[in-house]
Amino acid sequence: MRPIIRFSSTPLSRGISTSAPVLAVAKPKKAAAGSKGGKQGFNQKKKDAASGGSGGSGQATIALKFSMSGQPPDLSDLKRLQPSNYKSENVGKPATFNKQSFDKLKSFGLSKKVERELSSNGGPASVIRQLTIDISKQLDGDKGKSSKDARYVLTGERGSGKSMLLLQSVACALESGWIVLFNPKATEWTNSSSHYIYDSQTQTFNQWQASQQLLSTLLSNNKDKLDAIKLSSNANLPQGKTVEKGAKLSELVSAGSKDDRIATQALDAVMGVLEKQTQYPVLWAIDEAQTLFTTSKYRTPDYTPIEPYHLSAPRLALDFVSGRRSFAKGSILTSLSLSDPTNLPSPSLIQGLSLKSTQPITPYTKLDPYHLSHASSNLKKLEVPYKMSNVEVSGLYELLFKKGLTAENQSDGLFMELKSGSAGNPGEVKRGLSRLRGSLTA
Repeated sequence: MRPIIRFSSTPLSRGISTSAPVLAVAKPKKAAAGSKGGKQGFNQKKKDAASGGSGGSGQATIALKFSMSGQPPDLSDLKRLQPSNYKSENVGKPATFNKQSFDKLKSFGLSKKVERELSSNGGPASVIRQLTIDISKQLDGDKGKSSKDARYVLTGERGSGKSMLLLQSVACALESGWIVLFNPKATEWTNSSSHYIYDSQTQTFNQWQASQQLLSTLLSNNKDKLDAIKLSSNANLPQGKTVEKGAKLSELVSAGSKDDRIATQALDAVMGVLEKQTQYPVLWAIDEAQTLFTTSKYRTPDYTPIEPYHLSAPRLALDFVSGRRSFAKGSILTSLSLSDPTNLPSPSLIQGLSLKSTQPITPYTKLDPYHLSHASSNLKKLEVPYKMSNVEVSGLYELLFKKGLTAENQSDGLFMELKSGSAGNPGEVKRGLSRLRGSLTA
């Protein structure tokens, strides 16, 4: 059985207490002088907890103290990552995320790796890139457009920074008055990690847990705006439930997020309302979007693979990504991830988006017509270059230094070594730094 570990808050020290079952009889102790037939083992009188004994609870306290606890890096002198700072003169400047915006980003369900990287060493920060500004301007220009004419996909090689650019864009939208729906791990819709059941009415597989998650994050991050939107007609849901005309949209969202029996239908109704309303622009951002264009890991009862367009959550996303459904005002922003070798873009997606690939597409390559159709639906590619510009690489190195991830002094030699070894690719810069630090401490 694993011990239970509790951390205590002691200045400049750390303490832990562990508890585990007593699995063996205690060693016998000599009887005290003058006693008759000294007792031992479990019959021994309980010691006072203050004296260091277990008090019969099977718990012991171990204090681990050290005086080398350093203060977290101070990033207060950096610019804020906010729309007002998205200017050409700030390209290459490290900037910190607004705490409220970052809390919202976390609530959407960032991957553990991304959240850990951003949360450590002084807090969340990144470098303002030229593409950060370009995408921000593009979204600002799309505020009054239909999302059918504002559908984008970030493409580029592994480590080029697509996911970070997507995060920056979502943070910008959150601070610019948009209703934001963000899915940083779309793979969870297709990796057979949640319940599903066939719905004969829609002829798709109902993923109620995914629907509840979408509704829950939509409500927690946009409640004030959802409160301001009123239903123009009754929303009739399963189980005889109805949300009346004139009710707040947040009431419909809340009803679906709390009841798995109506979650999928409620999500569809909510998206229908968001399609028509014009009070706020709507951004739906999706990372790991390549998973929408390849066979899922779900299976039918006879073990036939299920395509994403037969699963309720990916199907809904594909409706908006392909332009079959659209927001009256808003945008769709997706990103392809190449970090998982088991979840790479499919031949249909490569062909539909004309992506660069080492995987040859021949007349004999099997292409799914539905995936090919979705990928060929006039999605606008935003190509992220493999390497950052010189000023952007310098900014990244400055940020790593301020976070205490480089040497004690900001060495020009180390900077040049990282730059040449990584060819300016942000992912390779971080991996190269990790290797160098590992070799120095080995």
